[in-house]
Amino acid sequence: MNRRSILAFLLVGTAAILHAQEKAPASKSEKAEKAEKSGTPKVLTFQPVAKVPDNVSESGVTRGVVVTRPSEPNPMADGPSQIVATFFASLREGKIDDGYATLTKDSKIAEKPEELRQLKAKTREAIEVFGAISGYDFVESRAIGQRLLRATFVSQGKVFPLRWRFYFYKPENAWRLIDMRVDDKLTGLFDEPEEGKPDELKSGAGLQ
Repeated sequence: MNRRSILAFLLVGTAAILHAQEKAPASKSEKAEKAEKSGTPKVLTFQPVAKVPDNVSESGVTRGVVVTRPSEPNPMADGPSQIVATFFASLREGKIDDGYATLTKDSKIAEKPEELRQLKAKTREAIEVFGAISGYDFVESRAIGQRLLRATFVSQGKVFPLRWRFYFYKPENAWRLIDMRVDDKLTGLFDEPEEGKPDELKSGAGLQ
């Protein structure tokens, strides 16, 4: 018997065995015994679950479709970040008047010349004491609704850093500064209780 005849015989014999197994399936115990004797590893078979129709959510995910859930808009990206960046860039160049002109544009603070003059004077004094500002770091922002925002930054002084807190309000289509506070007490950034009252520059509506 040549190789081709042997192969045909094996195929016919295998088909007959499979047909016989379909008619008379072996019991679980017989299958286990055969697997143990043949050394074939045991395989766990999970029954398929019911097919989920296309475009129907399964555990919050839609098949074949990337689900994008809308996130809350970031108020910092809508004006305040650029305003503060321009302000610190002016301070870094020693242009304090220009910095405050941008920061207080269209705000009530700009309508109080004496208060604005004091702010500039205190800022110059702080730079003299704590060193020239070379840069700044964003710390955090907190929004109340979509129109009130507090943004905290730390300026990088040559001698010492300062904490700056800017309060912005958006009455219509543009953000406006309504208050700001600057101090040299940094423990609050680390959620530590502050001892005593920090030296603080203040500006804004209701400032005494």
